[in-house]
Amino acid sequence: MDRKKIAENITSIIKKPWFKYVVAIVIFFVLILSLKDYNIFQYRKLKKQRTELEQRKAMYEEEIKQDSINTYKLQKDIHAMEKFGREKYLMKKENEDIFIIKQSSEEIKAN
Repeated sequence: MDRKKIAENITSIIKKPWFKYVVAIVIFFVLILSLKDYNIFQYRKLKKQRTELEQRKAMYEEEIKQDSINTYKLQKDIHAMEKFGREKYLMKKENEDIFIIKQSSEEIKAN
């Protein structure tokens, strides 16, 4: 094909009534994909980050709920307070001994 035929083909395509819509759609997609602050890649990244933050929020809310229940139990029940002190801070009564048994990492993996 020579240059004249190529030019005629291009001008015939440009003169089609649907051509301006195709150009507008192509420009729209180029802008959507390339704008710095509002591109599709940034949107997906922010959406993923939002999902992760919502999951962390739910986890922290559950921890707060559980800690509130534990705090209430510690304030109201002397036996719960004694159990907490023994487990977390290795407290003991005067006439008893405490033995700490630690499992090796291999035993933990086996269980």
